[in-house]
Amino acid sequence: MLARSIHVLKLAGAQQEHALSVSESLVLAQESGHTSHGVMRLNEYVDFVKRGQIITSAVPQLFSERGAILNIDGQWGWGQIACKLAVNLVAEKALNFGIACAAINSCNHIGRLGEYVEMLSKKSLVALMFCNTGPSVAAHGGKVRLFGTNPFAAAIPSIDGDIVIDFATAGTAEGKLRVAHANGDQVPKGLVITKDGEPTTDPGAFYDGGALLPFGGHKGYCLSLLIELLGGALSGIHPAMNNSYDHGNGTILIAMNPDFFVGTSQFSEDISESKRRIKDSPTVHAHSPVLLPGELEEIARVKNKEFIEIPRIVWNSILDLEKSLSSTKE
Repeated sequence: MLARSIHVLKLAGAQQEHALSVSESLVLAQESGHTSHGVMRLNEYVDFVKRGQIITSAVPQLFSERGAILNIDGQWGWGQIACKLAVNLVAEKALNFGIACAAINSCNHIGRLGEYVEMLSKKSLVALMFCNTGPSVAAHGGKVRLFGTNPFAAAIPSIDGDIVIDFATAGTAEGKLRVAHANGDQVPKGLVITKDGEPTTDPGAFYDGGALLPFGGHKGYCLSLLIELLGGALSGIHPAMNNSYDHGNGTILIAMNPDFFVGTSQFSEDISESKRRIKDSPTVHAHSPVLLPGELEEIARVKNKEFIEIPRIVWNSILDLEKSLSSTKE
């Protein structure tokens, strides 16, 4: 799958290095069980290229640096490339100063946030990350699209397995809704409303002018609002409901070095003890253990190491895309 993804992106105009990096991110998401951010995104990315939203030759740049605060210009290239630059720069600063923050402007879709925070936790850094996206979610009590799905991610390093948290502040990621719609499935109530504000289980209602809802009622709404305003305003991409917003992910990435706070040893001991107590806590069902964030993804990666299952409709769409792009090159 990696080779085919690289081929498709190169046919779309991506440089070899960028095609490899973006494809690695898509395949990792697929392996981790997040099909909504996996290879099904190839069709969307190629469409972005055709519309001029992704500039395939663009290279992200660090355009300002004040102490441990970094501002990165994604140049409207591949979002994954801009994020991986941010990870490397933030890691270097946090290891030197104890804490660092990067904001990414002019940034296209960045994919699964969990990938980037996990890269930082592998360097023994605590990581926080969030971004705003195009309007698709209604405010609590509203019925028009104002917020993005506005994902949040965090990673906590541990000597016995990192904790990786990654979720959309909408009741569901739009990509997961797209998978359900493509498969002809229904979704639970409380995720989608129609264009008239009525609750529905039909994912197609969203694509007919409806809206997603924030998770957890007013609490999810408040978290989404926080990400929307700070992700959009601090990055310079602007909040999605503002007239100045055009498209993209206003991305904020923060890294903290525990050694500058309580020391790496004490921090590690605290995290490990907490994990043990959580894992050893009594369960409601004997055969359903308590899981920590990130464990499901690790289980999926082990399961999918040799063979990744891709829905036939997605696979056929990728083959059609590849064939279409190849024919235009002849």
